[in-house]
Amino acid sequence: VIDVVVSSFQRTGLGTYLWLARRILNVYQSLGVDESASLQLVTSMVERLSEAALALFQNTSFSDIPETTEDYFNLIERAVETAPAYIIGMPTFPYVVQAAVAALEVNHFHSQMAVIYMWTQILNPTKRHIRLMRENRSALQVTPASPAGRAPPASPASPLRQRRRSVRPDTYPVEHVVELCSKHGFDLTVKLMHGLMRNFDHEAVSAAADALASLTAVVSDGPEVAKGQYDSPPLAIMCEWEQAMLSQIPDVNFPAADKQAFMSELAEYIQTRQWTKVKTLVGDTAAVFRRRNATKN
Repeated sequence: VIDVVVSSFQRTGLGTYLWLARRILNVYQSLGVDESASLQLVTSMVERLSEAALALFQNTSFSDIPETTEDYFNLIERAVETAPAYIIGMPTFPYVVQAAVAALEVNHFHSQMAVIYMWTQILNPTKRHIRLMRENRSALQVTPASPAGRAPPASPASPLRQRRRSVRPDTYPVEHVVELCSKHGFDLTVKLMHGLMRNFDHEAVSAAADALASLTAVVSDGPEVAKGQYDSPPLAIMCEWEQAMLSQIPDVNFPAADKQAFMSELAEYIQTRQWTKVKTLVGDTAAVFRRRNATKN
């Protein structure tokens, strides 16, 4: 079945076959199989489909093939959720990331949402695993040894924490995602901010702001955590990217005082690791920008 799905998509480029591939992933995920021949089979399917999709995207605008765009990024979202280490480790995945940055310009709502949700599926778990790595390291440093020289008994984990740790931090591809975000993060920041301030559908704003906040967390803490430096303060990379992006917006559209206020709040929230407030700041700033410039557009 997988060979038929792949060969049919290679021949036609129709999103129907990507939808079928996602259904296959759904079945695999429902079985709860791990580290098996079936895992290799479905991840190989995703890689082969990605090679064909990327070739198609090179020659065709995303907006001209909205169904294929939507179905492909829905497939990647589910694949990353199902087998993150395998999918993010694919040789083609850096090119998938580049396509996902460019695809944020698609002008169809469902395609737009598929791309944004794919980004949240990559960035949100990475942010969570970086936090867990920092917390676990801190716990090891502050927990004293018991009198017998043994580690104190661990308190039972809540069901929520158990679900969140279903993929262990030491098996999640944090370093790979951090590397990709450091390389492509500026372009992603520009596309997300441009969409938030100008052309994303209103229903997409919350998810896009969430993706940008998670990207901020990943590039702020990720590079140092990946090097094993868990106590380092957050980096100011996102402030540099936002400053460069805002400098391209005329003051008549975004007054200098407002830009400065935005940058000051952003820097404060990054240094205190208040990622939820970063999301709120970005979303509110974009909403004010849209209202102010609605008549000018």
